[in-house]
Amino acid sequence: MYDLVKTLSKSEKRYLKVQAGDGEKDYIQLLDALLAQQTFDEEQLIKDNKSAKFVTHLAVNKRYLYELILKSLTQFGQKTVEDKIFATIAAANVLIKKGLALAAFRELKKGKKIAITYELYELLLILCNIEKKLLSQQQFKKRDDEQVQQIFDLEMDCLAQLKSTSEYWYLAHQIAKFQTRFQKIQTEVQAQHVETLIQSPKLQNLQLATNLRSKIYFYQANAIYQFMLGNVKKAYEINSQFLDLLEANPTFLRLYAERYLATLNNMLIDSLVIGEYQTLQEGINRLVLTPERPEFKFVKNIESRVFRQRYLLLLNWSLRQKDFEKAMEWIPEMETGLERFGKKIEKHHRITFYYLTAYILFQNRRYDQALQWNNLILSDPKENVVKEIFYFARLFNLLIHYELGNYTLLESLLRSTPKYLKARRPLYATEKALFRFLGKLLNLPDKIAKQKLIANFKTELDLLFLDSKEQRVFNYLDLRLWVEAFDGGLNQKTK
Repeated sequence: MYDLVKTLSKSEKRYLKVQAGDGEKDYIQLLDALLAQQTFDEEQLIKDNKSAKFVTHLAVNKRYLYELILKSLTQFGQKTVEDKIFATIAAANVLIKKGLALAAFRELKKGKKIAITYELYELLLILCNIEKKLLSQQQFKKRDDEQVQQIFDLEMDCLAQLKSTSEYWYLAHQIAKFQTRFQKIQTEVQAQHVETLIQSPKLQNLQLATNLRSKIYFYQANAIYQFMLGNVKKAYEINSQFLDLLEANPTFLRLYAERYLATLNNMLIDSLVIGEYQTLQEGINRLVLTPERPEFKFVKNIESRVFRQRYLLLLNWSLRQKDFEKAMEWIPEMETGLERFGKKIEKHHRITFYYLTAYILFQNRRYDQALQWNNLILSDPKENVVKEIFYFARLFNLLIHYELGNYTLLESLLRSTPKYLKARRPLYATEKALFRFLGKLLNLPDKIAKQKLIANFKTELDLLFLDSKEQRVFNYLDLRLWVEAFDGGLNQKTK
């Protein structure tokens, strides 16, 4: 209940108190007490409010408040399209009980019109089922065969559309789940798994997608697949086609507002990768304005989503242009947002924020702070999302400890880190080269020998950078940039 209370907006809290009416209410006092707590602590709640009446029957008041909030929220705000259809269903059922069958038919007709317009086939089936029950009544024994045929045809079409949509959803979900776990295709086994999914005829031929929802899943799956392959320009084109589809069907824009936001974010990421910076800036401006558009007013956590999408894009943009000082400007605002929105920012996005912040601080030579942010990743006991970041955070950890001069710890990490990585995936050649380099560097007391080692490592990195199979390492850790600044750092350490 505490989590539910903390999601209430100002207008929802006001509506709830208006619904409660005049006079002191124990459950409203409980609501205010819960809102005052930064984190839930029942013992502290009782201690701080020991003179309040709600404490005497706390369990009863908690249950009542919880049910009242749920009931009030179902009545609050503008109705969704689905709500409007359910209202016609409820009205039809009332009219049927009253024996007003013709009036019930009119309500069902209104509901069917909305459901057909928005392709809500699940609700169409419910409406058809009620209509069939009406036709089975005695007064309709001489029913119109044409009407029966229409209901039958509509139900068959609904079932076919739902089957198709469900198949598209399943394929898109499997591909999206793979990306969430691994980000990119890294092994032959992974490539075969995703290829089996994408080669489904449904994901090869848009014409097989017979409704808008199926088309959404078609575009989503193909865009993610192209992005995982590294075909970013192709992913950008597919995402643009999807956005054009929704913009061309404004009736559906509110219904699929969340999918629109997610695809806009993906397209902006694609724009960043392929260097379409004007498109990127225009897209960020459009993104910031979405909470004010009526189509997006009822998107869950719209403000936190816009915050997350905006600052991840800005941080990555600065990093791509190697403008590390500019990136530092975003960190205070980003920290404030992370604190404000908390768990409304999904875990895989929080992990990404941690890594990017650590990397920016590292590039600005704030190594202690970089270590603190990177440790937020390393200390997480569950590597259940964005696993690639967890892996490269271990590699990044070596560079941070070298810059901090923690050489004894680094020696230990050079033994444990390769074992950790090899237990989870094959080592990149670049990683092996880094392990060898750091191991030799720690055991070379002579400055001239170290400079020669560094020069050789630079040459090795230049060759590895040209290998497409090694690009993932350089995307996460620009080792060439680090080594370029190495001589100055080496001179400082020598002095």
